[in-house]
Amino acid sequence: MKRTLCLSGLLVAVGLVVPAGQEQKPIQHEVSVSLKLIQVYVSGKDGKPAMTLGKSDFRIYDNGQEQTITEFEKHAASGTKPAPQPPVGETLLPTPLPETRLNRKFFIFIDQDANDLEGIAKARAAALHFLDTQVLPTDEVGVFSYSTMKGVVLHAFLTTDHALVREALRRVRDAPGRTVNTGGADTAGNVMTSANGIVVMAAPRAGLSSLRMFTDRMSDLAKALRFLPGYKNILYFSQGAVINGRDGDGLRRLEAMNREFAAANALFYAINTETPNPFPPAGGPVKKSGGELLSFMAKGTGGKAYGEIGAIDVFPDIARDVQEMTRNYYVLGYPVKETWDGKYHKIKVELVSGDYKIQAQSGYNNPKPFSDYSDLEKELHLFDLALSEKPRGQAPLIFPMAAASFHPPGAEIGRVLLLAKLPGAVIDKFDGRSVELVTLILDEQDHTIDRIRLKLKLAEYAGKSLIFAADSATPPGSYRCRIIIRDLETGESAMAYARAAMPAKAAAGLRVGTPLLLTAGGQAIFIGGIDKKNSTWKNFYSFDQSAYSLLSGEIPSGTPKLAAIIPCEIPEGMKASLIWRASLIDSGSGSSRSLPVTVMKKSRGAGSETTLAELGLEGIPSGSYRLYLQAEEETTKAAAYCQMPLLIR
Repeated sequence: MKRTLCLSGLLVAVGLVVPAGQEQKPIQHEVSVSLKLIQVYVSGKDGKPAMTLGKSDFRIYDNGQEQTITEFEKHAASGTKPAPQPPVGETLLPTPLPETRLNRKFFIFIDQDANDLEGIAKARAAALHFLDTQVLPTDEVGVFSYSTMKGVVLHAFLTTDHALVREALRRVRDAPGRTVNTGGADTAGNVMTSANGIVVMAAPRAGLSSLRMFTDRMSDLAKALRFLPGYKNILYFSQGAVINGRDGDGLRRLEAMNREFAAANALFYAINTETPNPFPPAGGPVKKSGGELLSFMAKGTGGKAYGEIGAIDVFPDIARDVQEMTRNYYVLGYPVKETWDGKYHKIKVELVSGDYKIQAQSGYNNPKPFSDYSDLEKELHLFDLALSEKPRGQAPLIFPMAAASFHPPGAEIGRVLLLAKLPGAVIDKFDGRSVELVTLILDEQDHTIDRIRLKLKLAEYAGKSLIFAADSATPPGSYRCRIIIRDLETGESAMAYARAAMPAKAAAGLRVGTPLLLTAGGQAIFIGGIDKKNSTWKNFYSFDQSAYSLLSGEIPSGTPKLAAIIPCEIPEGMKASLIWRASLIDSGSGSSRSLPVTVMKKSRGAGSETTLAELGLEGIPSGSYRLYLQAEEETTKAAAYCQMPLLIR
């Protein structure tokens, strides 16, 4: 379905390229000196990258004032084929990226409005081809889509886990060109044109055109992309639109949208996904290509358009072209004074001599306080914290958490419980400040399954033991769980990571749920986003807070024992008691050691039994282990077990 634009016939060029490198900013809002990094692309008369220049060949002007270039890097491709990607694995904590000033960043963007089924299928195949043949192991890649119904949807945030990106692309399968009033399930993803994950606009207001919805939502996204450093190369797959009307307001909106992407240092490489008509009507008017809009967006941001009908069919050539343009560049750096006022600075990069074409940023915005961020900017900042290997803001303070899964009796769907004991360092860090606490439960494609948001004043809990608890219904699958605490004024943060696995509900038989580990401790205060109507976690995981405390992270070496709350599903008719056994498997050597188990308390309900047991750890050396807990019914000898990692230091 084509997006219809009624605009002036002239394409007005917007300033050539875009601001590069929004480096990490200090949290304090005062004048400070930092390094501004600028990516520069230079080509010769033949259009090929010119990579023989040195620092003295360049001049940089910031608001008309020449700057002293103190940093200079040259990034030249050694060949057309990138090195093979290493195996990709999941880690609980972010893995630092290889040392480099500015990794390449690609956003694959599929326009589902201005497209058809064949175009979306070809776009997905082309994007997978780009991942397989052109993307480097250090390249960060993300996936966006656009539809009138949802606006901009984030399917994968910037990541070097390209297997995750590949899976996200395979799942982008919305029906094309759907209007807001039609049915159908949307591809899973995180809606970005929203506040708190809620779609801003479920239906267009009277007189609000699809063009205005498109430009407004895309402009909001561009503003949010500003805080990501370096160039953002957007591979934009669409059938575009024809620019042939008299709508001056529409043209101004498109120009403004282009300026926002230019200010965000985001370049469009726009590829037409339309398939040529093999049987064009004889003698009829020649159909205009939607490539006009694609060219407009590419020129306005400093990218390149492949706008002819059928361009997607020669994508391997396009992919090599994009690779050559984005893999050969210079990085120039100069010191700047940052004043946290959000003002725009005009940038001009020149060459001292030579007949070259230079492509460099046109400007940048000073940083601004986090409290001045828009809802969308705060949303992108949240996902940057939750999903990035290397968050762009100040590194968050990490604290431990536990994630447990269980099936309430009679329920068709299980629940994931998030628990975290907030350490004193976290409470002290945000002393006297207003903060928000956000939980995210993300599936294997990093789509948000559930989110809880609370506003807190941690100063009220100074000197106290504070435990956050929240649970959520989740279908079978593997989940990444996050608890994020953010200062609402500065954006400073603390964060916890854990994984949870929700097995499919068994038809019958004994099953052991995820244990909750405890240590000796005193009274704690529980806070959290508990769904009081549906929450049943306290029936499975309640404990005497005067005797036990939630285990936070590692177990100190020499700890004589720990406790475990173990929920079980009991098949109908099972009446005999459960016998418990425990063992530790050394993760390094594979050796096994039995642990003494003392059952302290049992609680049986309809279809379930919860056991509080103490496990002896005397004589266990420091190391990484897997803890196995096995339940066996006395009469039938039916058995089930669970296992979890254990770190003793």
